Amino acid sequence: MKPYITHNNILVTDSTLDYFKSVVFSIPYNGVPSLRRPFYRNIAVFLQHVICVSTCSRKNKKKAKIKANKKWSYSVPVPFKLGWEKLPGVFKKSGATNERAMEALKNAGIIKLTGYSNAQSSCREYAVSQRFLRKLFGNDREAYLSRKDRYHYLSDIFTKRKSYSFDEMIGVAIDRGQNAKHQQSKRDIPNVAFRELVVSVWNKLEPLEINLDALLDYYNENSTKKNKIFIFNFLSRLAETGVDLVKESPLTVSYRQSYKTAYIGGRSFEVGTGFQSLPSNMKWACLARGHNYDIKGCQLEILRHELLSIGIPAKSLEMLETQYICRVLRIAEELVKQFRFSSVFNAGFVTLSLKSSTRRLLNRELGKAEAKRVLKRWKHLLKPLRRDLALLLDHYEGTAKTNRYGKCVTNAVGQSFNITYKDVAACKRRKSDVMRRKLLSHMLQGLESRAVYDYVTGHKGVCALEHDGFVSYEEVTDRSHPYLLIEKKH
Repeated sequence: MKPYITHNNILVTDSTLDYFKSVVFSIPYNGVPSLRRPFYRNIAVFLQHVICVSTCSRKNKKKAKIKANKKWSYSVPVPFKLGWEKLPGVFKKSGATNERAMEALKNAGIIKLTGYSNAQSSCREYAVSQRFLRKLFGNDREAYLSRKDRYHYLSDIFTKRKSYSFDEMIGVAIDRGQNAKHQQSKRDIPNVAFRELVVSVWNKLEPLEINLDALLDYYNENSTKKNKIFIFNFLSRLAETGVDLVKESPLTVSYRQSYKTAYIGGRSFEVGTGFQSLPSNMKWACLARGHNYDIKGCQLEILRHELLSIGIPAKSLEMLETQYICRVLRIAEELVKQFRFSSVFNAGFVTLSLKSSTRRLLNRELGKAEAKRVLKRWKHLLKPLRRDLALLLDHYEGTAKTNRYGKCVTNAVGQSFNITYKDVAACKRRKSDVMRRKLLSHMLQGLESRAVYDYVTGHKGVCALEHDGFVSYEEVTDRSHPYLLIEKKH
């Protein structure tokens, strides 16, 4: 597995965050003022990563160079190249004293680090002080995890949420006034045609109206810890972006969502913990007005049309129908969706690996022996679909153009995707079969996004984008797409 740095993995209380911030900001900084904030942010993310892995990962525990004792946790490896790229404030020497935060944390007794060996290709490992962990989380881990006032991520050292209750956050949001900040720079969206399309769509969206009284009523009826965190994060997002007051009774506000695009496919996702991130029931309970529309049978209909367009009969898609899967594999209808989409976006390939999400799901629902039988049966049945999808992918590759990385395919919304991508600096290439499967997602989701964007461009009243649909203040009466149908969900 490719090494990575964990983000937003530890939820903590106000008091824990206060102590953590005092430790982070106690590390001296001698660099230029403009880099002070990233420096401390890097320290917070580094400590969060080491704490998270050293308290949760059994795999690292067995291989650790420093074994856990009363003074230190077991050690966690962080490759120097990864740290240099992602956490320069910790791994790079800077400032007048030419020091690193790594050594400063060691001198403060927060971490303990091991050496490294170029000959053995072993990287440095880091252990965390047990005293530091006890001050953060107390002596009883289970008791701390069961607390219901853990609203902040450990790395939120610059958070402005601390002193706000629900009512205060609503007041702050109204005072601030609505303001959307889309991720629309040339760096965020390099392709010019794609950037111009999505920016024009985002700018045409109306503000989304939220009934805050209904949101809090929903929580009172479903007062779980998970729902409280969702609502807290959503109201914090509104406080950050700002809202306009629509009416006081019931308390209704409107806010403009900020969007970014997916790297593959062209879908638009809301930035942060906004309306799009809420659970479905909570989302439609607090929508003040409007109708939610999805594209009916979106992925299958697009795939059917794509196969027919290159002269391939779409008979192999019949095995992806709900009733067929239930009957042949003898599984519950709730599991069908997982089978359908994993089959399509894996280009018809089925793995029996215990690491796959489908296998883990079936193991829980059916048991290991039955799960293996179902997957073997499914692998045999998917041979016709696998053959058809291979022909479709060959057709897509035939439309590719060449750039510095190799072959590049553009989808329906103008977003390009490199199917023979290589890292020029590292002299590495990605596996071609993996890139072919990603190409299928890129092309199908591009057609889906195009249908949504075209509707938004040609109609008024759309106030939010969903993954394969939208929310509109006006009912949809003009269904002009040649083969996709729009259906009302909420």
